Amino acid sequence: MRTFLRRILGSLATIGLVTTLVFFAIRLSHIDPLAALLGQGLASQAQAAEMRAALGLDRPLLQQYALFLSGLVRGDLGRSLFDGQPVARAIAQSMRFTAPLALSAWLLAIALGLTLGSLASRASAWEAGRPVRWLARLTGALLVLGTSTPVAWSGLLILWAAVPLLTGLHPGPVRDVAQLALPVLTLGIASGCSLGRVAEAGLARARREPFFIAARARGVGPLWRLEWSALRTTLAPVISMAGVEAAFLLGGTMVTETLFARPGVGRLLVESILRGDFPLVQAIVALMAAGYALFNLLADVLASSLDPRLREEAE
Repeated sequence: MRTFLRRILGSLATIGLVTTLVFFAIRLSHIDPLAALLGQGLASQAQAAEMRAALGLDRPLLQQYALFLSGLVRGDLGRSLFDGQPVARAIAQSMRFTAPLALSAWLLAIALGLTLGSLASRASAWEAGRPVRWLARLTGALLVLGTSTPVAWSGLLILWAAVPLLTGLHPGPVRDVAQLALPVLTLGIASGCSLGRVAEAGLARARREPFFIAARARGVGPLWRLEWSALRTTLAPVISMAGVEAAFLLGGTMVTETLFARPGVGRLLVESILRGDFPLVQAIVALMAAGYALFNLLADVLASSLDPRLREEAE
């Protein structure tokens, strides 16, 4: 319980630190969103001055920070500077598109990571034949390549390859699913390769353990049961990495939603940064920081419950 409370306090400290850094970074960036409104002819000088006073942008920086914290504690995220829409409503509307994308990519990453990691770990298995070892080494090289390739670059390659397939589709459910599959593949492959490398290392280590070698030599049980026994010993690091990748997907949507022109929280954040919509940027970053801390906390707790060694280290 004490360790769990420490992790909760650490997560809250992480959220507070990230939101504080973002708040001051935005304020010190010399971006004036009201100047953009003036440039577009959407407001006069007098209206801009009134808006600046109403938003508290003419107050000292520390006072603005105190107002921001008080609103955050009350759950009042403010309103968008450009359309006046409540920030919470704008984020909720965008989350309808981001949640299916992130969840689908995360599930794909887990399936892909465990499959490729299990195959790549057989490169050093003594019972594996030469074709299996070559295939395992090729899979390991693909995992390294997928991990080191930027998401934007892999997304461009997937988009370039899929354009001829999408051009002949008429608007409808089939095209909607196809358009969702592209960003899901982009995020799922990147996260799946990271998970696969963790699974590969854990499974390769488990296959060198005496219990696995002895069970394999005696011919105990079918092969899938032995593989499951090896996988169970590596679940803790895989679960921890799955939590990290779930948090990564929240930020990865910035790239994929912008690249594939999909609505969502990531694209909303990019647009808000470009036009200097302070309330939206602050709220979305705070949400991502909270999601990152929450996913990591849940992954650590679940990994500790599965691995007694982690519980002993925590105590």
